[in-house]
Amino acid sequence: MVLQVAIVGVLLVIPLLFTQHLDLSALHSTYLVAPPPPAAPPPPAAPVHQQAVAPKQPVLMAKLTAPTAIPKHIDATPSEAPAVAPQISGVAGGVPGGIGGVIGGTLGGPAPPPPPAAAKPKGPIRIFSGMKPPALLFAPPLAYPLIARENHVSGKVVIEAIIDEAGNVTQARVVSGPGLLVRAALQAVLHRRYAPTILDGQPVPIRFDVTIDFNLS
Repeated sequence: MVLQVAIVGVLLVIPLLFTQHLDLSALHSTYLVAPPPPAAPPPPAAPVHQQAVAPKQPVLMAKLTAPTAIPKHIDATPSEAPAVAPQISGVAGGVPGGIGGVIGGTLGGPAPPPPPAAAKPKGPIRIFSGMKPPALLFAPPLAYPLIARENHVSGKVVIEAIIDEAGNVTQARVVSGPGLLVRAALQAVLHRRYAPTILDGQPVPIRFDVTIDFNLS
């Protein structure tokens, strides 16, 4: 171990004794040189939204020149005849004689026949509660039955009446009411006269309920 330490010490001392081969000035100059400046940054990129604009082409103005000579005679050619409008006809498969604009029609055909009138309802029309009843034109005075008055019978009698096109009561039947007052109520309703009921411009028979009120007071 002592021998190895002695050998390492001799190797470290020998370079210190022979310094004539080292150029100290060159060593100092090498470490004192300033580093080179950094490279210049690259130029900024152009914005994406900017687009290249094509150069405008110059506009060439037409130059007008006067004629050198005026001719004495000008040939006048007749203008072309106006085009004749095509004849409009119906579509194939339609019915001849229809109105123009309708499939299968022609412009010169006669007008189509009017639609058939609505058929009149069969039987009298029922007038329900809440609907406007026919106007009463005439009503005879109500005769209170003597037997009903003596027995102090009063109340309302409901009669179902059928009125024809002229407003006359043709039929009547009792719906409800006291038995002693039914006959007088039927006689009063059968002699009444109403205004005709008009439906679609035509008088029609109707059926509705008539209430006769018998009051002792």
